[in-house]
Amino acid sequence: MKIPGYNSPQRMTFPNWLLSWTLALFCISSAHALNDWDSASADLARQIAALSGPGTITLVISNRSSVANDDVPAIRRALERELRSAGVVVRQKDADSEVRVTLSQNMQGWLWVAEVQEGSETKVTMLPLPGATVSGTTTSAPAIALQANLLHAQSEPILDVAVLGSAAEQHMIVLDPQHIRSYTLQGGSWQPAQSYDIPAARPFPRDVRGRIVPAADHLFDAYLPGLVCTAARPGESWTMNITCIDSDDPWPLGSQKAFYNAGRDFFTGVVLPGFGPRLSPFYSAAELAGRSSTAFLFADVNAQVHILEGSSHRLVVGARDWGSDIAAARSQCGSGTQVLASAAGWPATDSLRAYEISGREATPVSAPLSFDGTITALWPASNAASVIAVVRKPQGLRYEAYSVTVACSH
Repeated sequence: MKIPGYNSPQRMTFPNWLLSWTLALFCISSAHALNDWDSASADLARQIAALSGPGTITLVISNRSSVANDDVPAIRRALERELRSAGVVVRQKDADSEVRVTLSQNMQGWLWVAEVQEGSETKVTMLPLPGATVSGTTTSAPAIALQANLLHAQSEPILDVAVLGSAAEQHMIVLDPQHIRSYTLQGGSWQPAQSYDIPAARPFPRDVRGRIVPAADHLFDAYLPGLVCTAARPGESWTMNITCIDSDDPWPLGSQKAFYNAGRDFFTGVVLPGFGPRLSPFYSAAELAGRSSTAFLFADVNAQVHILEGSSHRLVVGARDWGSDIAAARSQCGSGTQVLASAAGWPATDSLRAYEISGREATPVSAPLSFDGTITALWPASNAASVIAVVRKPQGLRYEAYSVTVACSH
Protein backbone atom coordinates (compact mmCIF):
# COMPACT_ATOMS: atom_id res chain seq x y z
CA MET A 1 0.00 0.00 0.00
CA LYS A 2 1.37 3.42 -0.95
CA ILE A 3 1.40 6.23 1.55
CA PRO A 4 1.17 9.68 -0.10
CA GLY A 5 4.55 11.38 -0.14
CA TYR A 6 6.60 8.18 -0.14
CA ASN A 7 8.07 6.70 -3.36
CA SER A 8 9.41 3.46 -1.90
CA PRO A 9 6.99 2.10 0.73
CA GLN A 10 8.47 -1.39 0.37
CA ARG A 11 11.68 -0.18 2.09
CA MET A 12 9.79 0.90 5.23
CA THR A 13 9.70 -1.33 8.25
CA PHE A 14 6.27 -2.17 9.71
CA PRO A 15 6.56 0.16 12.72
CA ASN A 16 7.58 3.10 10.50
CA TRP A 17 4.74 2.34 8.09
CA LEU A 18 2.27 2.18 10.96
CA LEU A 19 3.57 5.45 12.39
CA SER A 20 3.32 7.24 9.05
CA TRP A 21 -0.21 5.94 8.43
CA THR A 22 -1.26 7.08 11.95
CA LEU A 23 0.20 10.52 11.36
CA ALA A 24 -1.64 10.81 8.07
CA LEU A 25 -4.95 9.89 9.70
CA PHE A 26 -4.25 12.37 12.54
CA CYS A 27 -3.61 15.17 10.07
CA ILE A 28 -6.83 14.38 8.20
CA SER A 29 -8.84 14.24 11.46
CA SER A 30 -7.27 17.44 12.77
CA ALA A 31 -7.99 19.29 9.57
CA HIS A 32 -11.60 18.05 9.69
CA ALA A 33 -11.97 19.21 13.33
CA LEU A 34 -10.48 22.61 12.56
CA ASN A 35 -12.80 22.99 9.60
CA ASP A 36 -15.72 22.20 11.92
CA TRP A 37 -14.54 24.89 14.37
CA ASP A 38 -14.03 27.30 11.47
CA SER A 39 -17.64 26.90 10.39
CA ALA A 40 -18.99 27.28 13.93
CA SER A 41 -16.71 30.25 14.60
CA ALA A 42 -17.90 31.94 11.41
CA ASP A 43 -21.53 31.51 12.47
CA LEU A 44 -20.87 32.89 15.96
CA ALA A 45 -18.78 35.77 14.60
CA ARG A 46 -21.66 36.84 12.35
CA GLN A 47 -24.03 36.81 15.34
CA ILE A 48 -21.58 38.84 17.45
CA ALA A 49 -21.07 41.38 14.67
CA ALA A 50 -24.83 41.75 14.31
CA LEU A 51 -25.06 42.71 18.00
CA SER A 52 -21.95 44.88 18.28
CA GLY A 53 -21.86 46.47 14.85
CA PRO A 54 -18.57 47.54 13.22
CA GLY A 55 -15.94 48.76 15.66
CA THR A 56 -13.55 47.40 18.27
CA ILE A 57 -14.08 44.75 20.97
CA THR A 58 -12.19 42.91 23.63
CA LEU A 59 -12.65 39.15 23.47
CA VAL A 60 -12.55 36.70 26.39
CA ILE A 61 -13.20 32.99 25.80
CA SER A 62 -14.04 30.59 28.63
CA ASN A 63 -14.18 26.85 27.98
CA ARG A 64 -16.65 25.01 30.22
CA SER A 65 -17.30 22.13 27.88
CA SER A 66 -15.68 18.94 26.63
CA VAL A 67 -14.03 20.83 23.77
CA ALA A 68 -10.30 20.17 24.09
CA ASN A 69 -8.43 23.10 25.61
CA ASP A 70 -5.88 22.74 22.82
CA ASP A 71 -8.65 23.65 20.35
CA VAL A 72 -9.52 26.94 22.06
CA PRO A 73 -6.65 28.95 20.48
CA ALA A 74 -7.77 27.75 17.04
CA ILE A 75 -11.35 28.76 17.82
CA ARG A 76 -10.14 32.18 18.95
CA ARG A 77 -8.08 32.69 15.77
CA ALA A 78 -11.06 31.70 13.63
CA LEU A 79 -13.36 34.05 15.55
CA GLU A 80 -10.94 36.97 15.23
CA ARG A 81 -10.50 36.31 11.50
CA GLU A 82 -14.24 36.14 10.83
CA LEU A 83 -14.91 39.20 13.01
CA ARG A 84 -12.35 41.21 11.01
CA SER A 85 -14.17 40.22 7.84
CA ALA A 86 -17.34 41.65 9.39
CA GLY A 87 -15.64 44.93 10.34
CA VAL A 88 -15.04 44.09 14.01
CA VAL A 89 -11.46 44.39 15.30
CA VAL A 90 -10.32 42.62 18.48
CA ARG A 91 -8.19 44.68 20.88
CA GLN A 92 -6.60 43.92 24.23
CA LYS A 93 -8.18 47.00 25.89
CA ASP A 94 -9.86 50.38 25.25
CA ALA A 95 -12.47 48.89 22.92
CA ASP A 96 -16.03 49.92 22.12
CA SER A 97 -17.52 46.70 23.48
CA GLU A 98 -16.56 43.75 25.68
CA VAL A 99 -17.40 40.29 24.33
CA ARG A 100 -17.38 37.21 26.54
CA VAL A 101 -17.71 33.86 24.79
CA THR A 102 -18.49 30.76 26.85
CA LEU A 103 -17.98 27.33 25.29
CA SER A 104 -20.52 25.28 27.25
CA GLN A 105 -22.67 22.25 26.64
CA ASN A 106 -26.00 20.90 27.74
CA MET A 107 -27.96 17.70 27.30
CA GLN A 108 -28.41 18.40 23.58
CA GLY A 109 -24.81 19.12 22.63
CA TRP A 110 -22.36 22.02 22.62
CA LEU A 111 -23.74 25.50 23.29
CA TRP A 112 -21.62 28.57 22.56
CA VAL A 113 -22.84 31.70 24.32
CA ALA A 114 -21.61 35.20 23.43
CA GLU A 115 -22.32 38.21 25.66
CA VAL A 116 -21.76 41.62 24.11
CA GLN A 117 -21.55 44.39 26.68
CA GLU A 118 -21.72 48.04 25.64
CA GLY A 119 -21.79 50.29 28.68
CA SER A 120 -24.55 49.03 30.98
CA GLU A 121 -26.33 47.11 28.21
CA THR A 122 -25.64 43.40 27.66
CA LYS A 123 -26.83 41.53 24.57
CA VAL A 124 -26.64 37.76 24.31
CA THR A 125 -26.60 35.33 21.42
CA MET A 126 -26.37 31.53 21.53
CA LEU A 127 -25.12 29.02 18.97
CA PRO A 128 -26.15 25.38 19.54
CA LEU A 129 -23.85 22.82 17.92
CA PRO A 130 -24.11 19.06 17.57
CA GLY A 131 -21.48 17.36 19.69
CA ALA A 132 -20.77 15.71 23.01
CA THR A 133 -23.68 15.82 25.45
CA VAL A 134 -23.72 16.07 29.21
CA SER A 135 -23.65 12.56 30.62
CA GLY A 136 -25.98 11.16 33.23
CA THR A 137 -29.31 11.59 31.46
CA THR A 138 -31.09 10.37 28.36
CA THR A 139 -33.57 13.21 28.13
CA SER A 140 -33.18 16.36 26.11
CA ALA A 141 -32.94 19.69 27.85
CA PRO A 142 -35.36 22.19 26.32
CA ALA A 143 -34.41 25.79 25.85
CA ILE A 144 -35.37 28.07 28.72
CA ALA A 145 -36.98 31.50 28.75
CA LEU A 146 -37.80 33.78 31.68
CA GLN A 147 -41.21 35.42 31.80
CA ALA A 148 -42.17 38.37 34.01
CA ASN A 149 -45.66 39.30 35.17
CA LEU A 150 -46.19 42.69 36.86
CA LEU A 151 -47.92 42.23 40.23
CA HIS A 152 -47.81 45.63 41.88
CA ALA A 153 -46.35 49.14 41.62
CA GLN A 154 -46.10 51.97 44.15
CA SER A 155 -43.95 54.98 45.04
CA GLU A 156 -42.75 53.55 48.39
CA PRO A 157 -39.96 50.94 48.35
CA ILE A 158 -41.30 47.39 48.01
CA LEU A 159 -39.46 44.84 50.15
CA ASP A 160 -41.36 41.67 49.23
CA VAL A 161 -44.66 40.45 47.78
CA ALA A 162 -46.49 37.18 48.43
CA VAL A 163 -49.56 35.76 46.69
CA LEU A 164 -51.52 33.55 49.09
CA GLY A 165 -54.78 31.63 49.07
CA SER A 166 -56.25 29.27 46.50
CA ALA A 167 -56.85 29.64 42.78
CA ALA A 168 -60.48 30.49 43.56
CA GLU A 169 -59.60 33.16 46.13
CA GLN A 170 -56.21 34.84 45.84
CA HIS A 171 -54.77 37.50 48.10
CA MET A 172 -51.61 39.54 47.61
CA ILE A 173 -49.52 40.79 50.55
CA VAL A 174 -47.16 43.72 49.96
CA LEU A 175 -44.44 44.57 52.47
CA ASP A 176 -42.74 47.97 52.57
CA PRO A 177 -40.75 49.65 55.38
CA GLN A 178 -43.85 51.32 56.87
CA HIS A 179 -46.76 49.07 55.94
CA ILE A 180 -48.12 45.59 55.40
CA ARG A 181 -50.94 45.81 52.86
CA SER A 182 -53.30 43.18 51.52
CA TYR A 183 -55.11 43.11 48.17
CA THR A 184 -57.84 40.88 46.77
CA LEU A 185 -58.14 39.78 43.17
CA GLN A 186 -61.38 41.12 41.71
CA GLY A 187 -62.24 41.25 38.04
CA GLY A 188 -58.69 40.42 37.05
CA SER A 189 -57.08 43.26 39.03
CA TRP A 190 -55.79 43.64 42.59
CA GLN A 191 -57.97 45.80 44.81
CA PRO A 192 -56.82 47.25 48.20
CA ALA A 193 -58.28 45.41 51.18
CA GLN A 194 -56.35 46.26 54.35
CA SER A 195 -53.33 48.25 55.53
CA TYR A 196 -51.30 47.90 58.72
CA ASP A 197 -48.76 50.45 59.92
CA ILE A 198 -45.49 48.87 61.07
CA PRO A 199 -44.23 50.22 64.40
CA ALA A 200 -40.50 50.86 64.24
CA ALA A 201 -38.86 50.99 67.67
CA ARG A 202 -35.57 51.98 66.03
CA PRO A 203 -34.66 53.42 62.62
CA PHE A 204 -34.14 50.93 59.83
CA PRO A 205 -30.84 51.01 57.89
CA ARG A 206 -30.77 52.98 54.65
CA ASP A 207 -30.92 49.86 52.45
CA VAL A 208 -33.72 48.17 54.36
CA ARG A 209 -34.73 44.65 53.38
CA GLY A 210 -37.73 42.52 54.29
CA ARG A 211 -39.13 39.06 53.72
CA ILE A 212 -42.65 37.52 53.78
CA VAL A 213 -42.75 33.84 54.80
CA PRO A 214 -46.05 31.88 54.75
CA ALA A 215 -46.70 29.91 57.93
CA ALA A 216 -48.44 26.62 58.65
CA ASP A 217 -50.52 27.70 61.67
CA HIS A 218 -51.18 31.34 60.69
CA LEU A 219 -51.10 33.45 57.56
CA PHE A 220 -47.48 34.58 57.40
CA ASP A 221 -44.53 36.16 59.16
CA ALA A 222 -42.92 39.36 57.91
CA TYR A 223 -39.22 39.78 58.76
CA LEU A 224 -37.56 43.20 58.87
CA PRO A 225 -34.27 44.32 60.48
CA GLY A 226 -34.72 43.72 64.23
CA LEU A 227 -38.46 43.15 63.86
CA VAL A 228 -40.85 40.27 63.15
CA CYS A 229 -44.56 40.73 62.39
CA THR A 230 -47.02 37.84 62.63
CA ALA A 231 -50.29 37.85 60.70
CA ALA A 232 -53.22 35.69 61.74
CA ARG A 233 -56.83 35.66 60.65
CA PRO A 234 -59.99 35.03 62.68
CA GLY A 235 -61.76 31.94 61.39
CA GLU A 236 -62.12 31.83 57.62
CA SER A 237 -61.93 35.59 57.24
CA TRP A 238 -59.00 37.18 55.40
CA THR A 239 -59.02 40.16 57.76
CA MET A 240 -55.47 40.25 59.12
CA ASN A 241 -54.66 40.52 62.78
CA ILE A 242 -51.01 41.62 62.86
CA THR A 243 -48.66 41.92 65.82
CA CYS A 244 -45.03 43.06 65.60
CA ILE A 245 -42.28 42.55 68.15
CA ASP A 246 -38.60 43.40 68.37
CA SER A 247 -36.70 40.27 67.43
CA ASP A 248 -33.31 39.12 66.20
CA ASP A 249 -34.62 35.68 65.24
CA PRO A 250 -33.05 34.22 62.08
CA TRP A 251 -34.88 34.62 58.77
CA PRO A 252 -36.04 31.42 57.00
CA LEU A 253 -34.07 30.62 53.82
CA GLY A 254 -35.38 27.31 52.52
CA SER A 255 -34.39 24.53 54.90
CA GLN A 256 -32.00 26.89 56.69
CA LYS A 257 -32.48 29.95 58.90
CA ALA A 258 -29.96 32.78 58.70
CA PHE A 259 -29.26 35.58 61.15
CA TYR A 260 -29.61 39.04 59.63
CA ASN A 261 -27.40 42.02 60.47
CA ALA A 262 -30.04 44.51 61.61
CA GLY A 263 -27.69 47.48 61.12
CA ARG A 264 -26.66 46.59 57.56
CA ASP A 265 -28.20 44.87 54.53
CA PHE A 266 -26.74 41.34 54.66
CA PHE A 267 -26.82 38.07 56.58
CA THR A 268 -24.10 37.47 59.16
CA GLY A 269 -23.10 34.00 57.89
CA VAL A 270 -24.50 32.21 60.96
CA VAL A 271 -27.18 29.73 59.83
CA LEU A 272 -29.28 27.05 61.52
CA PRO A 273 -29.16 24.06 61.52
CA GLY A 274 -26.06 25.04 59.61
CA PHE A 275 -23.20 23.35 57.78
CA GLY A 276 -19.77 22.12 58.74
CA PRO A 277 -17.92 25.10 57.19
CA ARG A 278 -18.42 28.59 58.61
CA LEU A 279 -20.07 30.84 56.05
CA SER A 280 -18.96 34.32 55.10
CA PRO A 281 -21.47 37.17 55.44
CA PHE A 282 -23.75 37.03 52.40
CA TYR A 283 -26.48 38.99 50.64
CA SER A 284 -28.67 36.19 49.29
CA ALA A 285 -28.94 32.42 48.95
CA ALA A 286 -30.58 29.75 46.81
CA GLU A 287 -31.37 26.16 47.69
CA LEU A 288 -31.17 23.60 44.88
CA ALA A 289 -33.57 20.70 45.21
CA GLY A 290 -33.80 17.67 42.95
CA ARG A 291 -30.12 16.78 43.13
CA SER A 292 -28.55 13.73 44.76
CA SER A 293 -28.31 15.92 47.84
CA THR A 294 -29.53 19.41 48.61
CA ALA A 295 -27.11 22.14 47.62
CA PHE A 296 -26.99 25.62 49.12
CA LEU A 297 -25.65 28.57 47.13
CA PHE A 298 -24.89 31.95 48.64
CA ALA A 299 -23.59 35.22 47.22
CA ASP A 300 -21.20 36.73 49.75
CA VAL A 301 -20.39 40.38 50.41
CA ASN A 302 -17.11 40.05 48.46
CA ALA A 303 -18.92 39.32 45.16
CA GLN A 304 -18.15 35.60 45.26
CA VAL A 305 -20.68 32.78 44.98
CA HIS A 306 -20.20 29.61 47.02
CA ILE A 307 -21.85 26.20 46.82
CA LEU A 308 -22.23 23.83 49.76
CA GLU A 309 -23.24 20.24 49.10
CA GLY A 310 -22.68 17.57 51.71
CA SER A 311 -19.28 18.28 53.24
CA SER A 312 -18.06 20.14 50.12
CA HIS A 313 -17.66 23.91 50.17
CA ARG A 314 -16.39 25.45 46.92
CA LEU A 315 -16.55 28.63 44.85
CA VAL A 316 -18.90 28.54 41.86
CA VAL A 317 -17.19 28.84 38.48
CA GLY A 318 -19.01 31.00 35.95
CA ALA A 319 -20.64 33.40 38.43
CA ARG A 320 -18.34 36.36 37.74
CA ASP A 321 -21.17 38.35 36.17
CA TRP A 322 -23.69 37.64 38.93
CA GLY A 323 -25.02 40.41 41.10
CA SER A 324 -25.76 40.12 44.80
CA ASP A 325 -29.33 38.84 44.31
CA ILE A 326 -29.91 35.14 43.59
CA ALA A 327 -32.91 32.84 44.05
CA ALA A 328 -33.94 29.36 42.90
CA ALA A 329 -37.06 28.43 40.94
CA ARG A 330 -38.41 24.96 40.21
CA SER A 331 -39.50 24.13 36.68
CA GLN A 332 -40.06 21.33 34.18
CA CYS A 333 -36.87 22.35 32.36
CA GLY A 334 -33.37 20.89 32.53
CA SER A 335 -32.46 19.64 35.98
CA GLY A 336 -35.76 20.86 37.43
CA THR A 337 -34.27 23.75 39.43
CA GLN A 338 -32.62 26.84 38.00
CA VAL A 339 -30.78 29.64 39.76
CA LEU A 340 -31.86 33.12 38.75
CA ALA A 341 -29.20 35.80 39.24
CA SER A 342 -29.23 39.54 38.77
CA ALA A 343 -26.54 41.32 36.79
CA ALA A 344 -23.31 42.47 38.41
CA GLY A 345 -22.82 46.07 39.46
CA TRP A 346 -25.57 48.65 39.81
CA PRO A 347 -26.85 48.98 36.25
CA ALA A 348 -29.54 51.44 35.28
CA THR A 349 -31.10 48.66 33.20
CA ASP A 350 -30.87 45.46 35.24
CA SER A 351 -31.59 41.88 34.21
CA LEU A 352 -32.21 38.36 35.46
CA ARG A 353 -30.75 35.23 33.92
CA ALA A 354 -31.27 31.52 34.55
CA TYR A 355 -28.35 29.19 35.21
CA GLU A 356 -27.93 25.44 35.60
CA ILE A 357 -25.46 24.27 38.23
CA SER A 358 -23.41 21.17 37.44
CA GLY A 359 -20.85 20.32 40.09
CA ARG A 360 -19.40 23.73 40.85
CA GLU A 361 -19.95 25.23 37.41
CA ALA A 362 -22.76 27.63 36.47
CA THR A 363 -23.90 27.55 32.85
CA PRO A 364 -26.30 30.18 31.44
CA VAL A 365 -29.41 28.50 30.02
CA SER A 366 -31.53 31.54 29.18
CA ALA A 367 -31.12 34.93 27.64
CA PRO A 368 -31.17 37.81 30.15
CA LEU A 369 -34.60 39.14 31.07
CA SER A 370 -34.17 42.92 31.09
CA PHE A 371 -35.93 45.41 33.34
CA ASP A 372 -36.17 49.17 32.97
CA GLY A 373 -34.60 49.79 36.36
CA THR A 374 -32.45 48.25 39.08
CA ILE A 375 -33.34 45.04 40.91
CA THR A 376 -33.49 45.84 44.64
CA ALA A 377 -34.89 42.54 45.96
CA LEU A 378 -35.15 38.94 44.76
CA TRP A 379 -36.93 36.27 46.81
CA PRO A 380 -38.33 32.82 46.00
CA ALA A 381 -42.13 32.85 45.80
CA SER A 382 -44.22 30.82 48.22
CA ASN A 383 -44.98 28.24 45.50
CA ALA A 384 -41.23 27.74 44.78
CA ALA A 385 -42.05 27.75 41.05
CA SER A 386 -41.31 31.45 40.60
CA VAL A 387 -39.38 34.30 42.14
CA ILE A 388 -40.41 37.81 43.18
CA ALA A 389 -38.24 40.53 41.64
CA VAL A 390 -38.55 44.11 42.88
CA VAL A 391 -37.34 46.80 40.46
CA ARG A 392 -36.63 50.44 41.23
CA LYS A 393 -37.54 52.52 38.21
CA PRO A 394 -35.27 55.48 37.39
CA GLN A 395 -38.22 57.79 36.74
CA GLY A 396 -40.22 59.08 39.67
CA LEU A 397 -38.77 56.66 42.24
CA ARG A 398 -41.40 54.09 41.29
CA TYR A 399 -41.08 50.51 42.53
CA GLU A 400 -42.50 47.51 40.69
CA ALA A 401 -42.84 43.89 41.83
CA TYR A 402 -42.80 41.10 39.26
CA SER A 403 -43.48 37.38 39.39
CA VAL A 404 -40.77 35.71 37.25
CA THR A 405 -41.25 32.15 36.05
CA VAL A 406 -39.12 29.70 34.09
CA ALA A 407 -40.67 28.47 30.83
CA CYS A 408 -39.47 25.63 28.59
CA SER A 409 -39.53 26.23 24.85
CA HIS A 410 -38.69 23.32 22.54
